Order: sequence, then C-alpha cells, then structure tokens
Amino acid sequence: MTKSSRLILTVLLIGLGIHGSCAWAEGSSPEAVAKKFTKAYFMLDNSMAGYLSEDARVDEEDRDAVEVYLRIKEVEAENRGYGRNYLRMLPLLIKTEVKEMDDSSASVKLDAVMIRSINPLYRIVGYIFCLLQEHEVETVINLIKEDGEWKIGPGAFDMPV
Repeated sequence: MTKSSRLILTVLLIGLGIHGSCAWAEGSSPEAVAKKFTKAYFMLDNSMAGYLSEDARVDEEDRDAVEVYLRIKEVEAENRGYGRNYLRMLPLLIKTEVKEMDDSSASVKLDAVMIRSINPLYRIVGYIFCLLQEHEVETVINLIKEDGEWKIGPGAFDMPV
C-alpha cells in the first residue's frame, strides 16, 4: 500500500467514525425522539408506541392508547367514506427546538409542515397539478427519561390520555 492510499484510508475511517458517533448521539436526543414520534404519529404507524412512556402508552382505563388512537382515526376515515390511509400525513419539514431540559425531562417545541400521504402516486400527481395542501402543526412535546431513554410523555398531540 502506498502512502497516499494509506492516508486516504485513514481519513475515510476517521470520517466514518465521526459520522457514526454523531448519528448515534442524534438518535438518543429528545429532539430526535420527538421527530421520529411525529413521523410515526402522523403516518398512523404502530411503531409510535415504542416512543411513548409507560404513562402515555396506557390510558386511564388501562387501554392501549395507540390502539385507541388508531381506531378513532379508522372510524373518522370510515365516516368520511375512506380507508384509514387517507388520513395519513407525511411530515416534509420538521423543526425542533429544546425549550427546557434537565436530567429527567425535556420540553421540545415542534413545528412541522405536512401533506396528505395516501400513496406516492398521489404526491406526484398532486405536485404536478398543484393539488397538494400543506398543513402546519406547532406544538410543545414533553419528554421524560425512562429506563435511560427519552420517551414521549402523556398528552402529545391528541393521543388519548
């Protein structure tokens, strides 16, 4: 191996190490958890349960809050004559800002711009013919540290409490 190829290999390995550590740190921050939960929440994905704290996951009647929320959305869509996928919203732009933070809790201000996400073809046709409507969401999400991980606290968006 020549000196120049060793230098290039060393620079690449250092770059990958720095990138990997930054990605790992981003994945465990309150802002990252808020973004991931927001995407799962508005896309009506069951994976949102993994981001909820124990208090937020179960409502006052010991029912699974995610299942209750998804059932409400399903009924809402049926009342409008559509399937549940019609109510899915794709967050295109999510901005977060930590308002308050200590060792066990955090408040994150979240601003998001979303469009309806029925399927990819709908987005393409809607974009071409200027049919897409942007929906803006602005809220504050409270997070708590549970078992060493940041979790969404009760009352995020309109989850059943």
